[in-house]
Amino acid sequence: MKSFAAVSFLLSSLCAQAALDLDLLRDAVRSRDLARLSALTEAASGDVLEMYPRYHLLSAQLPAAADESVQAFLQRYPNTPLAERLRGEWLAVLGKRGDWDRFIAQYDKLEAPTTELVCYAAQAGLARGKPAAAQPVKTLWAVGRAQSDACGPVFDWLFNTGQLGSDDVWLRIRDALARNNADFARQVAARVGNPPELQAKSLTLASRDPVKALTGYNVERRAGREAALYALSRLARTNPDAAAAWLENRSDGWPAEDRRYGWQQVAEAAAKQRHPQASRWFSQGGMPQQPHQTTARAWAIRAALRAYDTGALLERIDALPASEAADPAWRYWKAQALKARQRGAEAEALLAGVASNDDYYGLLAHGELQTPLAAANQTQPYRPGDAEIAAMRARPGIARALALLDGGWRVEGVREWNWALRGTSQPELVAAAHLAQRAGHYDRAIYAAEQAKTFAELALRYPQPFRGQIERQARQNGLDAAWVFGLIRQESRFVTNARSHVGAGGLMQLMPATAKWVSAKLDNGTFKQADVHQPESNLEMGAFYLRYILDRLQSHPVLATAGYNAGPGRARAWQDSAALDAAVYIETIPFDETRDYVKKVLANAHVYRYAYPGAPTLQERLTPIPPRGGTVDAP
Repeated sequence: MKSFAAVSFLLSSLCAQAALDLDLLRDAVRSRDLARLSALTEAASGDVLEMYPRYHLLSAQLPAAADESVQAFLQRYPNTPLAERLRGEWLAVLGKRGDWDRFIAQYDKLEAPTTELVCYAAQAGLARGKPAAAQPVKTLWAVGRAQSDACGPVFDWLFNTGQLGSDDVWLRIRDALARNNADFARQVAARVGNPPELQAKSLTLASRDPVKALTGYNVERRAGREAALYALSRLARTNPDAAAAWLENRSDGWPAEDRRYGWQQVAEAAAKQRHPQASRWFSQGGMPQQPHQTTARAWAIRAALRAYDTGALLERIDALPASEAADPAWRYWKAQALKARQRGAEAEALLAGVASNDDYYGLLAHGELQTPLAAANQTQPYRPGDAEIAAMRARPGIARALALLDGGWRVEGVREWNWALRGTSQPELVAAAHLAQRAGHYDRAIYAAEQAKTFAELALRYPQPFRGQIERQARQNGLDAAWVFGLIRQESRFVTNARSHVGAGGLMQLMPATAKWVSAKLDNGTFKQADVHQPESNLEMGAFYLRYILDRLQSHPVLATAGYNAGPGRARAWQDSAALDAAVYIETIPFDETRDYVKKVLANAHVYRYAYPGAPTLQERLTPIPPRGGTVDAP
């Protein structure tokens, strides 16, 4: 703790500043320096960001804080992201204490309670003799991953009152093993007597050497079958044929449901590897029905798609729960199946609904219906005046967001921006988009414009910052600018200092090793990691790398887009030995992130045709994927 004199000196120096120093605040938060936080709190009085040091000072001492201090903050800064955050933290403290009176007084004021707080709320209700309070927690049992410790007492109550039983335990064990969460499955197995087949040694063997493990299970026991199913799923990841052969020959005496589940597990693993028998194996297992099998149902459809089996495709989409069947992907592919079965009127009706959006599937539908995007997507855009934009700038939440973004507090700035725009009208959203674009925060402009939908002109939703630099690099590398813009919009939303969770950085999100490799190819001298966040150097390296990948993936933009995200080797591995429909290739990419990425980049590139009318349409980019071939030697 600093001396009183040191704190006084710091306080006096800070008071002379016109605005809160966010760098000083960041350092104080990271070091939990209460003296500096206190000084910053006093110095920030009246500043647009005055609540931030005050919040961090209170949060750092929350377990020992008085209820009055928390309430004072909540009353002083109501309806703000920090009030919501502090209320959630305070509720967690109250829950741990079992202070149910104060907990209940605050809980209903929280907009988005965490799982931990949902469980504390159930505890509070049970403590007051309200058994219905446990019902929201009952649904959490079905999730195959660990929940907060706060849920344990509620789960115990549900078991003790007979609302959960051994079948529920087995389903949770199965789901945990399907997620390859063997440690959690072992913990849950305590509720069914800790069978040896579900202990660490057995499950570790199933994961590391499934062939050996499968020889040792007593599959007449339920625990033995669950362990065998886990080993089978692990085997199917590397050798689907061996897994299918084992299941065919060794599961005759199993309960029908267990046998079906085994085929579903094998089929899902096979589908992700584009195995030609995946769809047939799904037919043997039937359409997955358990609520947690959303992913398996999607892969059952993709397996039929890859096999060009329109009958199975239609049957599996029709078997989806209503919430999943409404997904534009399955509505689009159902339309394709209907067309293939000469049911054109039904197909067109489905496509017309899908075409109501300007996303990937909406654009595909527009192409098939031959309706221009503008006809369904654009009303007369709203153009706010300077006074409206200034009024938006004056809103406290917007002012805080811009100050935080300008100060490098991106996470907090984004949270404030999004919070401030809740409940705003479409014209106000357009004004916010113009404000953010003028301030150079293009990602927030895109966010606001997308919320405004057709009220916002396309140039707000699909901006073109750095246009001269991007066009120059596109020309030098023989790339079309609409595609490069579409890729950058998805990669970074034009945030120059964007950094992904895996370490990629800059406008075109280059990994450090890739950037260094490209820099050497370009002979740019000594590579500095800071170059990744400089627009000119990032665009130079990113465009070169995109061209490099395109040349090594048979000059196909779909393959190159997938390769830019997941690596050219993977994009090549996802090809087939024969030509493949490009939309089918995209839909059966096994990585969720890459599959979504390719769709969004190509949709973006199509919309950027508003600035580059000669650029290819989405349909023109979706030429058949050529058979696998060529070399891949990118990093």
